[in-house]
Amino acid sequence: MKSKATPIFISVLIPLLSVVVALALIYFKKSSLGAEDMFPYSQYMASPESLSGNSYRLNAQLNRQMALIPASGRVVLVSDSKGTSQLAILVPNKLEENLSTGQRYKFYVDVESGGKIIVRSMEKF
Repeated sequence: MKSKATPIFISVLIPLLSVVVALALIYFKKSSLGAEDMFPYSQYMASPESLSGNSYRLNAQLNRQMALIPASGRVVLVSDSKGTSQLAILVPNKLEENLSTGQRYKFYVDVESGGKIIVRSMEKF
């Protein structure tokens, strides 16, 4: 004969396991995004080509939109957290982000040939 506690135990266990799995997925997503190297401003300023093919995390403040390229995206000017260096980066149309001047972002970028900095993903902080 089955215990009356078994159905109660199962009904509590299933949501609890769902929460644990969801938290684990969130944790691993954040830790995998945070594993990238920080963008090396001084090295980029000295030799942009030397960073081609690499991916970085760029913590920066959006200063202004410089250009809109309908086929590609928006070219924006950002400054590092100290405000000492400025860079132009391309935010592709596919990201569909609302950009706010003065807002700080974590940009996950790729440096392409010619030293072009292309945003792969981004989030406010």
